Amino acid sequence: MNDWIRLEEGRYRVERAVLVASDNTLAMPIADPMIEIYNDRRGTRHLKGYATIANHLLVDLLDESDEIDLILDLTGTFKYRLPHPQIRSGKMFSPDAHSTVQFFPTAPWVQIPEKEFEVFFSSLKVL
Repeated sequence: MNDWIRLEEGRYRVERAVLVASDNTLAMPIADPMIEIYNDRRGTRHLKGYATIANHLLVDLLDESDEIDLILDLTGTFKYRLPHPQIRSGKMFSPDAHSTVQFFPTAPWVQIPEKEFEVFFSSLKVL
């Protein structure tokens, strides 16, 4: 599965990112997104990411759709849809709090052409 990662090892700042419902209409922003590309001992390339979310917005998004994707804009032509990422976080004690989350791919990301990306991004209803 990991031959789809074409970026070099390192940390990359994500310009814009949202979690989006599977029907492509409702989205929630995530703050301070970053991805890290790294190789394990066998040389297999992996991706993991970090971001901050508003807990109540994630609950609202999950009320609308059980399946969510992650949209990542790394600038230029590097725009991707990561289907159904695994999202990990600590305990969420208060809906008004913000949490740091980690996300991991469960399937390869799909590159989105730049022109299509802008049309898609502007059509989202952001919580």
